[in-house]
Formats: sequence, C-alpha cells, structure tokens
Amino acid sequence: MERDMNPAEQLQVIMDAPTLTRPASMRERILGVASVAALYTGLAIALAHGVPTLLGVLILVASLFLLLRWNWFHGRITCRRPHTKVENAARFLTAPMLGVSAAGLFGDGPEPLGFSLAAAALPAASLMVYLALRWRR
Repeated sequence: MERDMNPAEQLQVIMDAPTLTRPASMRERILGVASVAALYTGLAIALAHGVPTLLGVLILVASLFLLLRWNWFHGRITCRRPHTKVENAARFLTAPMLGVSAAGLFGDGPEPLGFSLAAAALPAASLMVYLALRWRR
C-alpha cells in the first residue's frame, strides 16, 4: 500500500534516514590511543620484569578484555558502517598476537628487552591498525 507524498514529505523521509558516516568522537579517539598505550606499556613491563604466573594470567585476561571491549563497542555502536574484510582481519588478528606475549609471560623469568618490546608491540600495533581503520571515514 503506497501513499503519494508531496516533495516536502519525501525530503523529510530522506533527512530522517540513518547515516552510516558518523565519525568517531574525540573521546573515542583519545580512549583508543590510551588503550593502545596501556596495552603496550603493560605487556612490555610485565615481559621485561618476569612477573609471577598468576599476575601474568591477570595481565593477559585484562589485555584480552581490553581487546574484546573494543570489538564489542564497535559491534554495538549505531550509525556506523559495517566492518570491512580488512577490519575484521585486523580485529581478529589481535588475539593471536597476544599469544606471543603469553608465551613470554609464562617463561622462566624476565625476557630480553628486545623480545619484550617486540612481543608487546604486536598486539598493540594490531589494535591500533584496527582502530585507525575504523576511524578513517
């Protein structure tokens, strides 16, 4: 059942339609950069100092929670475009990258500084790539 609308009504319907191009807010961008910095710093310090196993598990759970929280946030937010294949690959790559840090955390003791920085950079860089891809439009 169609209804004839005048041009003003048609324009109003178009104006009321949701848009998928809403940019990320400054608050979201600041929290994203802070999340990447916290992830990198926390993992690098934990790897370089050789934390006990229980603390290592807590650090990994907190890191995984941070990554999943960003995934959940971008999955629930309205008026944003759907994820692209590249964004999906970047967001799902963060968890395996976190596995490199997990291997170092459950080692015998402190890891060399180079390994600590590189292992912490992998999940942080993957999260930053994902966030940058989401924010590019």
